[in-house]
Amino acid sequence: MIGHAHMLLSGDLRLYKKAIEQFALSSSTCPGLMSVVPGNFMQEIADFSLQWPLQLLEYYCFSGDLTFLRDMYPYAEQLLRHFQAYDRGDGLLHEITDKWNLVDWPMELRDEYDFELSKPIGPGCHTVVNAFYLGCIQAVNEIRDLLGISYEEDLPRLRKRFLEVFYDPTCLLFTDAEGSRHHSLHANVLPLLFDLAPKESVPSIVDQIREKRFSCGVYFSYFVLKALARVGEHTLIYELMSSEEGHSWGNMLKEGATTCFEAWGKEQKWNTSLCHPWASAPVPLLIEEIIGLKPSKPGWKEISFSPKIPAHWEHFTLEVRVPSGMIRLANNHGQWTEDFPQQVRVIRH
Repeated sequence: MIGHAHMLLSGDLRLYKKAIEQFALSSSTCPGLMSVVPGNFMQEIADFSLQWPLQLLEYYCFSGDLTFLRDMYPYAEQLLRHFQAYDRGDGLLHEITDKWNLVDWPMELRDEYDFELSKPIGPGCHTVVNAFYLGCIQAVNEIRDLLGISYEEDLPRLRKRFLEVFYDPTCLLFTDAEGSRHHSLHANVLPLLFDLAPKESVPSIVDQIREKRFSCGVYFSYFVLKALARVGEHTLIYELMSSEEGHSWGNMLKEGATTCFEAWGKEQKWNTSLCHPWASAPVPLLIEEIIGLKPSKPGWKEISFSPKIPAHWEHFTLEVRVPSGMIRLANNHGQWTEDFPQQVRVIRH
């Protein structure tokens, strides 16, 4: 989410591209990729590594840089091979001992996730890392399609096994781990985000999010909001983003924040950073889902515009620099003023 927010705020894609490449090059030290680069601090987090292909794909959607996508693809293949070594034989990953299984941070904001995450990691399989694994495979397959690379389609088998092990049909929710009866926010948000959840479970998962709110850290809030966007729950997205509850950006403001915190409040972690961009989820969600502005073709060569403006908004202005030019939007009591790059088609919904 950091790179996603940075590209929209700055209009400059170079730092995000550099970060993606440096993470890829860390494979010379760790085939499963490092979580901090450049540097000599051996920080390895499975959840972060599995997101790398999604970040690469996000960069391509913004930039349209097919050459860079092609150059980075071998690292995505290598990443998958690294994690496939932890396949216990049925397609599910277990005992990923070379990396920290994060789920969320700080640890008290994991919604009582029912799996032993500290080393030695608990036996069996847990939901979050396997959901990220399937999301990673989805992204790699999409990259393969873009590059015209053939591959064996294994996702249907993996999805089926994921449901067999983690889905609880009695309450239409996902459990935290194999054998668990606990249904954490984290275990349900990711299946919703990555389209792993059965259709009949979607209302139950949305209701759980509505009840649990941000029973998570600021890092994971991005995935909560993105999952809600995937199923069209824009009212709930805005309600959560504009809340002033204890777990909210409003609470940060009440505590004097001028930048986003590492946690929802200063006392939620003994050394909470008061400038932590992993809390920047509202930036892309406001622009892309509430104002409704996103690329519909790579490089913003075609633009999708589908506003979901709250009724109580009286006015706003937005300027975003994208690769195809500057976009300027303003709304004053329902009256729009629009300025899109010339020669760029705008698809309105």
